[in-house]
Amino acid sequence: MFGIGNNSGDVFHVILQTFCYLLIGGWAFLATFHLLGIIYGLYKFHRKPSHSNLKEIPGVSIIKPLTGLDTNLYENLKTFFNLQYPRYELLFCVQEHDNELIDLIERLREEYPDVDSQLFVGTQLSPVRQESEIDEEQEYDDIPLVTTIGGEKLRRKQLSLWKQLLYFGSQKFSSGDKLLKNDTMDIKNPKIYNMLPAYEKAQYPYILISDSGLLMHEHTLYDMVMCMTDNVGLVHQMPFTCDRKGFAASVEKVYFGTQHARMYMTINLIGINCVTGMSCLIRKECIDRVGGLRAFGHYIAEDYYIAYEVAKQGWKLRVASTPAQQNSGEYSVSTWIDRMIRWCKLRMRLSPLAYLEPLQECFSSAILAGIVTNYLFEWNALVVAACHILIWFILDYLMLRITQGGALPFSKFEFAIAWLLREFSSFYIYFKAFTGSSIVKWRGKEYRLGSGTRAEELSSLPLPPPAPSLLVESSSSTTLSSSSSSNSTLPVAGPHLLSSSSSSTKQSSQLV
Repeated sequence: MFGIGNNSGDVFHVILQTFCYLLIGGWAFLATFHLLGIIYGLYKFHRKPSHSNLKEIPGVSIIKPLTGLDTNLYENLKTFFNLQYPRYELLFCVQEHDNELIDLIERLREEYPDVDSQLFVGTQLSPVRQESEIDEEQEYDDIPLVTTIGGEKLRRKQLSLWKQLLYFGSQKFSSGDKLLKNDTMDIKNPKIYNMLPAYEKAQYPYILISDSGLLMHEHTLYDMVMCMTDNVGLVHQMPFTCDRKGFAASVEKVYFGTQHARMYMTINLIGINCVTGMSCLIRKECIDRVGGLRAFGHYIAEDYYIAYEVAKQGWKLRVASTPAQQNSGEYSVSTWIDRMIRWCKLRMRLSPLAYLEPLQECFSSAILAGIVTNYLFEWNALVVAACHILIWFILDYLMLRITQGGALPFSKFEFAIAWLLREFSSFYIYFKAFTGSSIVKWRGKEYRLGSGTRAEELSSLPLPPPAPSLLVESSSSTTLSSSSSSNSTLPVAGPHLLSSSSSSTKQSSQLV
């Protein structure tokens, strides 16, 4: 009996040791993630790309989906009128009629009459192709396919096993997503729904999807286009924040410049799909091949599936050298936490590895490191955990400075407080995301998330009835032509009509 007991104890000891060594390996993996994120950030951020990569500068259609007024919206949109780029157009999308928002856009258009811009109010969709009309060549989920895109042959490759693991849980995306029924699509994503008319009118080969809360520096678009080399199909900006006042702004900057930046840069470095759609430059032909933006309208995480589709066609994904400058005028710690909970719920439905995220946080990994090293090497657990937290804190500060590209707008003490709040609040965020319902609130609506972030609306988004278009003459033009559009002509499509008396300037209108 004593022999049996000793043997069982030895087996348990071996199993426990093996488990501890696996945790040590995970600890080393986290350290590698830190170093790779810092190194790639040093290499990538705020670095001017070569200006000799492209033979000619292509035009860019910038789509700006707008959902309402914000205290910083005017200044944010103004930066897009001042971009140092030779050929681009601004396509503003307003989902519902909003006099104040329309007036704001009109003031900017009158202030910059030489910038090509259009405004779309409401949504007027052109007929959707039948499923049978989609080229059979696009059914490439199960077979390798050689296609010609932009005159170059691109061979589709099967995803490696370890990448498929990260994509597990998201349903395979096929051309048009097989959702085209009765000449229309049940579009759940309000952002996609809002952008459709602008996308269909875009005249340039590159489209930039840019959220309303972003501020863009004058050379950023040029730098992004320079990253779009012959084998690149999508260039995306890593989310970051502008320098704003208040502690909530500090918390957001600390999060996006530390934990988020570290994971975002490292994952992109090793070639895994990690793209946020707040600022993405895309080859339009890649989206056209699968039926346009409509094909992504059934998913809340449309950015993930757009990037997935671009990569599946053989194109590379690249991170831009300048992080996206979020500059919302309305922000708070509670708003940030709600946003993080929603993002975590989306990740849970894209990959099962999201359930392991709490283990890669600073304090949870510090506790595990202390316990494991004490068991294996009899090191002092408190000393190991304290050293772990201190080194993590220093590396995060370094990552933030690299992402910022200059001095921080707050003191080191405020950074420490914001960093601690971020670290401790992460466990509350995981708890709410893991134990809460599958319902998320986004853009004023509620959705129940299914597998692969498929969305079921709890409040329906009605398809607007056909409506006439309204052309509004801007102040830079004296005559209105319905046969062609110009920089000074504003087409408005949808169920709402602009009132010529709603703005301070006199405008003539004509129904066509």
